[in-house]
Amino acid sequence: MQRNQSFWFIGGDMRVRTLFSWLCGLALLAAAPARAQTPVKFVLDWFVIGLHAPFTDALANKYYEQQGLKVSIDRGYGSGDTIAKVGNGVYDFGYADPNLLLKWNHDNPDAKVTMVFLVWDETQSAIMTTKSTGITKPADLIGRKVGAPPSDNTRMMFPVFAKATGIDMTKIDFIAAQPNMTNTMLFEKQVDALTTNEGTTFLALRKFGVPADDIVPIRYSKYLPELLGVGIIVSDKTLQTKPEMVKSFVRAIIAGEEDSIAHPKAAVATLAAIDPLADLPNELIRLNITFETAMQNPYIKAHGLGAVDPARLQTALKYAAETFDVPVPTDTAEIYDTRFLPPAAERPYAGYTPAQ
Repeated sequence: MQRNQSFWFIGGDMRVRTLFSWLCGLALLAAAPARAQTPVKFVLDWFVIGLHAPFTDALANKYYEQQGLKVSIDRGYGSGDTIAKVGNGVYDFGYADPNLLLKWNHDNPDAKVTMVFLVWDETQSAIMTTKSTGITKPADLIGRKVGAPPSDNTRMMFPVFAKATGIDMTKIDFIAAQPNMTNTMLFEKQVDALTTNEGTTFLALRKFGVPADDIVPIRYSKYLPELLGVGIIVSDKTLQTKPEMVKSFVRAIIAGEEDSIAHPKAAVATLAAIDPLADLPNELIRLNITFETAMQNPYIKAHGLGAVDPARLQTALKYAAETFDVPVPTDTAEIYDTRFLPPAAERPYAGYTPAQ
C-alpha cells in the first residue's frame, strides 16, 4: 500500500510539474511580442475595383501579416502618378503599367522604379467607342475627338499604339478629361472614343444602358501583343535596402491572386473592406473580363504567374524606347526584375473559369 501511495504521489508530483511547465509556457507565449509587422504603404492606379481583388484578398486573409507586413492600401490617380509617387518615396509599392517605366527612369535617374511581379499578363488598354460613331479600326480615329486623362496609362502609351498601327496622332483631337468623367463624355457623345481600360468602360456603358453589342473595343493587345499588363512596382532604392520585404510582399500578392483564381466571388467580396459602396456583382464581372482579356497567354500556364518570355520583354523595351526617344537598356530588369519572384512551382496557373 505504501508503494502505491508513493507511486501515486510521485506521479502526482510529475503531473503538477508538467502542468506548471505548460502554464509557464503559455505565460511566456502571452508575454512574447507578436511577429514584428513592417509598415508598408501601397498605392493603386485608381480607386478599388474588381481587378484589385488579389490585393484586398491578401489583406482580408492576412497574407501580408503572415509575411510580417502591415499593409495600408490607398487609391491612385493613374499609372503615371503612381509611378512618380513610388519613385519619389511617397509609397513603398504601387500598382501600375510597367510599359511607362523606361521613360520615367530615363527622366528620373535618382528615383528609378522597376516591376517585381506582373499581376495581369496582357495589357487591357484599348480605344473604346460605340457603333454609332462608325469607328471600327485605328485609322478611323483620324479627325475624331478622343477623351483621355493625361496621366492614364492608356493615353501615355498611345504613341506606341499609333506607331504600330501607322496613324498620325497629331491628326487626332485629344480632349483632356478627368478620369471619372470620361465614360460619361463618351455616352453623351462629347467625344467619339476614349483611351481607357476595356473592362472599366464596358461596364460603365452597360450601366448607362448601352447594349453590349453596341460597344466597340479596339485593343492595344491586337496590334502590340508584347506589351505588358499591369504589375507591382517598387523603387530601386527599396530593392537595394529591403529585398526581403519585397519578396514577402510579392508572396502575399501571389497568394491573393491564387485566391482570386480559385474563389473569385469571395475575393471580390473583400473589396468592401476598402470601399463599402463597391458594386460587388459588377466588380465580379470586371474580374472575369480581366482574366478573359489579360490572362490567356500559354506562356504563363507553362511557366507560372508573373512569367514573361524574355524575347517579349525585349520587344516591349524596344517599343517604349522608340516611342519615348530613350535608349534601350541592356538589362531588362530595368522594367521587370524577376529575382523577387518565388520559384515557378509556387505560383502555378492552370487557367480560370469565369464566375457568375
